[in-house]
Amino acid sequence: MRLTTFLLPLAAAPLAIGAPEPNPVAPRAPASTGGLLSELPGILDGVQDLLSKDTINNLEIIVSGAAKLLASDNIDVLQDILTNAHSLLTKEFVDNTTTLIGDATPLVEDVSKLLGGVLGTL
Repeated sequence: MRLTTFLLPLAAAPLAIGAPEPNPVAPRAPASTGGLLSELPGILDGVQDLLSKDTINNLEIIVSGAAKLLASDNIDVLQDILTNAHSLLTKEFVDNTTTLIGDATPLVEDVSKLLGGVLGTL
């Protein structure tokens, strides 16, 4: 029995050496490379500027205006407007309108000169 009390610790010794106790001291934290934490004061200053009294008042005006615009009475009207605009504003219509305006510009300038001359003689 005395031999087993001596051999048992010897048999366990390689296991203890193979898996030593972990180091109780934690490794150093990595050095800060800047990032979000270094930018936080600037971000907070920007947010503070955004949340000024004037900005909040303007947001209230926008939200109340949007609420009136998006009231249930107006939804059908807005849908009709968008549907009509979608069918009207085709590429062909826009191209034709651009051409028409380009062609009419010299005519408008000539009429303006003519009216200026007529009014100048009066």
